[in-house]
Amino acid sequence: MKHFVRQLLEKAGYLVFRTAYAPKQIDVTLDIRRLVPPESINVIYDVGANVGQTVTWFRRAFPQAHIVAFEPIKATFSQLQANVGQLPNVTLFNLALGASPGTAVVHLQASSGHNSLNPVVNHATSAGASEMVRIETLAAVTRQLGFSRIDLLKIDTEGYELAVLAGATDFLPKLTFVYAEIDFEPAGRHTNFFALYELLAGYGFNFFGLYDMYHYDDGRLNFANALFVNPKLIGSNTTHQAEPS
Repeated sequence: MKHFVRQLLEKAGYLVFRTAYAPKQIDVTLDIRRLVPPESINVIYDVGANVGQTVTWFRRAFPQAHIVAFEPIKATFSQLQANVGQLPNVTLFNLALGASPGTAVVHLQASSGHNSLNPVVNHATSAGASEMVRIETLAAVTRQLGFSRIDLLKIDTEGYELAVLAGATDFLPKLTFVYAEIDFEPAGRHTNFFALYELLAGYGFNFFGLYDMYHYDDGRLNFANALFVNPKLIGSNTTHQAEPS
């Protein structure tokens, strides 16, 4: 019966794998669970949470984890609250993360997922709407919450990833995984892969792989998500207290 069902699914255009044999770089949460015990992922930061898509995904994959999500735009943050604010062990912040604390103007884009402090993206639109947002550093927020380390840091800030990491230098050696949106263009709208690689390699991270790749019609890679791994923490006991003090 299983073979028959698999044949039907493949005829419908689906490839079916047993979870244990699924190829790498298909599902980042599956690859993380292959590298460390799932119960060792106790603190997850979702920077650029939008309306909660990734929070929901991480909640399913790591049900014991405390998820801290950041979204600076008020209307989008309200949707985030409505979608995931009731989930257990989820903390939401209506602010941006950057290299230093302060405020900045974000010009609102047609798609909420395109809002960013990246100057390449952050320009006025025909609608003319903008919003002043508050910026904090990842290190300051983490100290406020009382966490000693972060197990998984996801960043999707439309090219502002390096600024987020610049405000997190104290905690980078204590990070196990960094999952960030990248591209390979010298001046693209997303963070350049090689710049991110150089920064994280300086803290001992290894590049693991790419996920959710989008290509231009001419075959060039447009953008993707990249997973970086801290090898010093992969083999260690990463279980720790997840609740803020």
